[in-house]
Amino acid sequence: MSKKPRKVKNKLNKTVKARQSVSSQQNMRLQQAIHAHSAGNAAFAEAEYRALIAEKIRTPQIYSNLALLCAQSGRRAEAEDLWKKALAVDPRFLDARMNLADSYQQRGSIEQAIGQYQRVLSDQKNFVIARYLLANLQKAQGKLEDAASNYRQIMALQPEYTQAHFTYSGIHKYRDEADPHISSMLSLYHQGDLKNEGKIHLAFALAKAFEDIGDYPRAFGYLQTGNDLRSAESHYDIESDRQLIQSIIDVFSSDAISGVKIDAGESDRPIFIVGMPRSGTSLVEKILASHSDVHGAGELDYIFSLGTRLFLKESADYLFKSLDSYPASRFETMGRTYLEQINVLNSQAPRITDKMPFNMMMVGLIKIALPNAKIIHCVRDAKDTCLSIFKQNFTTGNYRFAYNLKTVAQFHNQYRMLMQHWHEVMPGEIYDISYESLTRNPEHEIRALLSACDLDFQQSCVNFEKSDAIVKTASAFQVRQPMYTSSVKLWESYREFLGPMLDELEQS
Repeated sequence: MSKKPRKVKNKLNKTVKARQSVSSQQNMRLQQAIHAHSAGNAAFAEAEYRALIAEKIRTPQIYSNLALLCAQSGRRAEAEDLWKKALAVDPRFLDARMNLADSYQQRGSIEQAIGQYQRVLSDQKNFVIARYLLANLQKAQGKLEDAASNYRQIMALQPEYTQAHFTYSGIHKYRDEADPHISSMLSLYHQGDLKNEGKIHLAFALAKAFEDIGDYPRAFGYLQTGNDLRSAESHYDIESDRQLIQSIIDVFSSDAISGVKIDAGESDRPIFIVGMPRSGTSLVEKILASHSDVHGAGELDYIFSLGTRLFLKESADYLFKSLDSYPASRFETMGRTYLEQINVLNSQAPRITDKMPFNMMMVGLIKIALPNAKIIHCVRDAKDTCLSIFKQNFTTGNYRFAYNLKTVAQFHNQYRMLMQHWHEVMPGEIYDISYESLTRNPEHEIRALLSACDLDFQQSCVNFEKSDAIVKTASAFQVRQPMYTSSVKLWESYREFLGPMLDELEQS
């Protein structure tokens, strides 16, 4: 996935264009509030914004800035109400419109978010950021033709907007080298003034294009360039992850886990889908989310954030201490808070999936805090998994290991050791599903998956590609297709280039 464009919400509006008289004293107070807001003094800024509103000052900026404070402190509903008030004063106030759209998107109200972006474009049809974000939502919905049309419009309006080229390449099938998009990307790529971010976008996009047409040497050449640039940004070393995983293995023994006695509740709503990135987690979630009782929530950072805050943050080295050193209330808080968080996303569905791959590190905490949660582990051939990761330009900084063939294999070796540990200390609590078996014999594997989740069989899960469930990850295009096996053993097409990865995997 490409990096997201800079959001309008990060810009604190510092101008006043009131539709009514604002005294010089009130304007000075507003500027002081804005300065305090920028400096991190949220309490003073909020008090001043509210005082000015109480004095009947009705500018879109005050409402919008106060909304930012509310959003930053988790008061989403109030923030949305304030952005609406800003728009009631000035329907064309861009900051409020874009932030309202983003808020809708964050809470899963995709159609409402789309409506806001479309309203922006009705006023400013050449505003590429709004068009790009709209296209991304259409891609997540599976409206691929609409998304592609918007990406093409962006490329026509602003050819140097390389994010659009990259994201478009992910949903476009290249048939041969005569495809005009390849030539346009090559022309941009060889411009002397192209910045690293743009070169990264185009390198990964060109790699995808040349893989589509079967030119694997050229595809890998661009992959190597894109990954080298990302690797230079990340400065990744496996040691910190190795220490964390070893601390998990040392701390979460069978006896230690069973020795934690808490009031965990009986909720079975969560279904955690874990494994390496690119191991089939999006596919498995799409299958499950096609069931009438299941809401697919995507990659949630809730569990990892809770685990870090409650159990790791107090340690200088961010490693786990012995489980009996933590009060029982922390485990209870983790489970209760997580259930409250997913309830905000969907309060109706009996079951909710969470496909954050790195929840694999929190399996022990999950089974203590949420003992009735299901854990599905996606297993895929190590060589295909590592290659698929190496082919991705990830949106976040969570995948720093991904941009070097040796480190991606090193991380995979650590993951494999960790999952073996979980199976040993909690036998029968984790259900493994093989990507290769799923693609070869989908109905059999889907029936077994549903049974493991205590879900009745529904044919819609076999016909998952027809579901309109939202998919926000790099697999948004693939999981809209019927089951296919073309990515199985794909690593063999790149074998001659994968020496560092293959050597490292053989050491595990």
